[in-house]
This record gives sequence, structure tokens and C-alpha cells, in this order.
Amino acid sequence: MERLARLKEVLRAAQAHPLYQEKLRGVDPEGFALEDLPGLPLTTREEWVAFLKENPRPPEGASLMHLTPSPLLGWMPEYLSQDDLRYQAEALAAHYRRLGLVGKRVLVAFSYHVFAGGWLFHEALVRAGNLVLPHGPGEAARIAEIGRTYGFDVLVTNPSFALKVGQAGGRFPLLLAGGEPFTSVPGFRERVEAALGGVALDAYGTSELGIVAGEGLGKEGLWEIPEMAVLEVLDPETLRPVPDGEKGELVVTALSRTLMPMVRFRTGDLAVAERRGGLTLLPRGVFGRTDAMVKVKGVKLYPTELGPLLAGFGLDPRGFQVVVERKLEGTDKLVLRLKAERVPPGLMEAVQRATGLKVDEVELVGELEGGLVVDRRF
Repeated sequence: MERLARLKEVLRAAQAHPLYQEKLRGVDPEGFALEDLPGLPLTTREEWVAFLKENPRPPEGASLMHLTPSPLLGWMPEYLSQDDLRYQAEALAAHYRRLGLVGKRVLVAFSYHVFAGGWLFHEALVRAGNLVLPHGPGEAARIAEIGRTYGFDVLVTNPSFALKVGQAGGRFPLLLAGGEPFTSVPGFRERVEAALGGVALDAYGTSELGIVAGEGLGKEGLWEIPEMAVLEVLDPETLRPVPDGEKGELVVTALSRTLMPMVRFRTGDLAVAERRGGLTLLPRGVFGRTDAMVKVKGVKLYPTELGPLLAGFGLDPRGFQVVVERKLEGTDKLVLRLKAERVPPGLMEAVQRATGLKVDEVELVGELEGGLVVDRRF
């Protein structure tokens, strides 16, 4: 189905949903264009949580349900209709065909219970013409043995577990990875590829949205999957589009969801956008969160993007704290506290390249007290 036609279907479904009735009042889906999308209101996870608290039962027409842990709700349910399931399978299958995944043997090592996990991949891979084994998580040695015995070509799992499979002797020409920071961690892809003896590609998705972006064989970054979603990257303060190459919050309109529509959904995830050939590319993937932003020396610093960098240098990705102070002359001082015994060579240069900020001082500590950011300027 043509992209704009599907977007109009999503908007019509959203207008009939209680969460969007007021938001989309007056919107004419028939005369809608892709260029009109930035004019629609944004939607947050908190809005969905509030709605689901008041309406906990599955909606009429639901055919598949998943649950995701939610600090605000306990479990956040996601529902798909028969139409959603058919559309998602064919839309994502188109992406896999473009990757050359036709007639392959594919082992899926994501969970198939409660969470969306393996279901996000499974039907699309079958629809694209592949043999699929729904193995589920765990048992790295068994997966390695199955791969050898039956000649599997593709492994689908998170990169940390893929590394364990490789260390257990598993060899797969292709890894479709997701579920955790991967390409944003320096050297991670290279370690995984060396362990598996193949090519590793990243993808981005959530239970609410489905898989909305994925790498091509050129490894240029996460490409918007045009059949699955429309991606935007906005300044989290002004909510206006950021210029190409600047950091912002990833906002997604899912094309595969009509029963539980996701129209301009604020993910809270940090990305850099480039627009190429009518599609959005995330060249650095998704590498942090936008909810702890602090301005230092006039530059927006998103501290969570430091986690993947630390992991790439062998440090605890959660073992840090950003401290901002005021120097005597009135300028900002940026201090990075690390729960570490030493500063790995090259780390500070990597931090400066990623953030555009020079760290003025590094403190090595045994324990961290307080939050992620300590601002002492006020």
C-alpha cells in the first residue's frame, strides 16, 4: 500500500480513538499530505498510560496483545488488530526483501512470551520467504549447535547475547540486532562480528511502534522503514525540527498501528537526523535519552549519551555523574565523575567529539551519590 494512503488510514482510525478525538478534531485525512504531519499535536507515553489506567480492558477487535514493564502503570499493554498484523508482516517483509532476506534460514532468539520480542520479527520474516525457527532467548551453546547442524544463515537477537552465541562457537553470516544500544557503542559491532564471523546490522523499534528503522548493508545508520513509520527529530524544548546533524528527540508516527494508533509519538530517545531522498536517516542510531538535558557553556548536553561511550571503553555505562559548576570568572566548569580506577586513553576525546564539550576535570570515585546531573551553578 502506498505510504500516504496508509497514513490516511491511521489518521482515520486515530480520529475514532478517545485519546485522539480532540487532538485531531478538524483534520481532514482525505486531503492530508505527508508535509502536514508536523502540524499535528504530539502524543506522549504519559498520555497513553493515563488512558490505559482508565481503560484497562482489551479493545474490541484486538487479536494480539503484548505487555511491557512500565514504572507508571506496572505493565503497559499493546494491542494489534488482524489488519495491523497483516499490514505489519507485509510492510516489514518489504524491508527484509531489500536486505536480501529471501530463502534464508533464520533463528530468532528473542522472547515469544509476554513481551513483543520475537513477534516483531517473526511473521515478516516468514512472509519474506524465509524458514524461521522461533527459538526464544537463552541457551547460547544450543543455538550455536543448531546453527551448525541445520546451516542457519541469520541470527535475530540482542547484540550482548549474540556475543555469547559467538563465544560458544556459533557462526552466522548475518545478525539482525536490536533491543539495546549497539552501533552507538564504540567497537561493539566489531566485537560481535568477529565473534559470529558475519555482518551485524542494527534496528530500532518498541512494542508500541513496531520496528520502525533499520540498517542497510552499507551500515550508514538506521534508515526509516517507509512502510512502517514516519520519523521526525525535534528539539525537545521548542518541539521544532532540528537541522540535519543536530541532536534531538525521536518522534514516530507508526503506520502499522490502527487499533492503538501512535501519531507523532514522543519516544524520549536521542538521535541525530539526516534527510536523504525523502527518507530520514539516523546516522548514529539511537544513543541516549532527552529527559536529563542540561545546558553547559551554551551547549545542550544529554548525559545519557555518555553511557554507550563508557561501555565502549570497558567502563560501567551507568557508573558516571555529570557535575556542572561555576568558575570564578563566571564561566561553566564541566566535571565528569567516574566510578572507575583510571581514565581509559582516548575516552575524553571521544566525549568531546560526541557532545561538542570539553570536560574540564575528571573525578575518579568509589561510589556515586545523587542523581545523574548535579548542577551547582544556582
